Amino acid sequence: MDNIEQKSLVGLIYNLDTGGAERMMLTILNDCVDQGFEVHLVIFQYEGALLKELSPHITVHKLNKSSVSKGLVKCLKTVKHIHPHVVFTGIGHLNIALAPFLPIMKFLLPKTKWISRETNIVSLENQVSKYPKLFDFLYRHTYKNYDVIVAQSLDMKEDLLKNYFQTDKIVLINNPIDVKKIDTLSIEDPFYTFDESKINLLSVSRLREQKRIDLMLETLSHLPLNYHLTIVGSGEKEIALKALSIRLNLQNRVRFLGQQSNPYTYMKRADLLLLTSQREGFPNVLLEANTLGLPIVAFASLGGIQEIIEEGVNGFFVPFNKCELLAKKIEEAQRTKFDKNKIREATIQKYSKDNILNKYKNIFLK
Repeated sequence: MDNIEQKSLVGLIYNLDTGGAERMMLTILNDCVDQGFEVHLVIFQYEGALLKELSPHITVHKLNKSSVSKGLVKCLKTVKHIHPHVVFTGIGHLNIALAPFLPIMKFLLPKTKWISRETNIVSLENQVSKYPKLFDFLYRHTYKNYDVIVAQSLDMKEDLLKNYFQTDKIVLINNPIDVKKIDTLSIEDPFYTFDESKINLLSVSRLREQKRIDLMLETLSHLPLNYHLTIVGSGEKEIALKALSIRLNLQNRVRFLGQQSNPYTYMKRADLLLLTSQREGFPNVLLEANTLGLPIVAFASLGGIQEIIEEGVNGFFVPFNKCELLAKKIEEAQRTKFDKNKIREATIQKYSKDNILNKYKNIFLK
């Protein structure tokens, strides 16, 4: 990695909330500054729980704009002023908003490399967007303006190639895990203690539509009474999900913990992690759970889930929306003698932060 000190990197993000895309941006920028890059962060809204983890050696440019559309011109002017070697953008709606302007920016900054990290299965995400036809058009005709497009999963890469464009610009890089951080936080005392006489199921996710926590609650209704579910996370569906748990007569079997800064202490103590999303990008929560030896039971939705789960080794999966089948698979998982050390070691070997971040540094420096 010669001449890293001469490389300047700009990361673009809307805010630093606790989502996977935001955490990924934080991890990459913090690592690059440690490696000697000159690192800048251009942020539309200077807010989010992850701000406190941002390296003090990163130069932050606050746009103070309430939306990507309102801040786009200021963002591009800021990038032009910085004149970086590499611009890295890491969340879907920002990626596609920038894409039509890249030919102009490449004219103004001919030596700057533009890299996008895609966060969704685009064809599925666009279906539920406000302007599906417009977004499909932009992806087909402008997304190739990036020099490199990082896909988190094979599902994501194949979706772009099949539904939008053929290109050799797409690079597959899975998400990394910070083993040291996960281990350190996992031994902290939890805010809420599990009842060890119960079989403790855990969900860690934002409470939004695509996560389909409603199907997780329906699945719990098919399980024996000694199965208990703890839900870590908050979001716009929280009130509706609490009401649903009452309608399903699950109020004594479900605990909503809200947003927690340390979910790992619960992963350390749970029996199984559940994921019932309709679609994913490449779910970090599965990697984090496996790092602590926690097995997974999930719907086999698009977004890397079948890449992560090796059935009977680190968990199980069933087709999406098959709640009764998922309940049976949860019971099977509870009976299975998983080798927690084997789960942990295989996960670390494949997804360690050093291994994955070296791939990013290679494309930044190439």
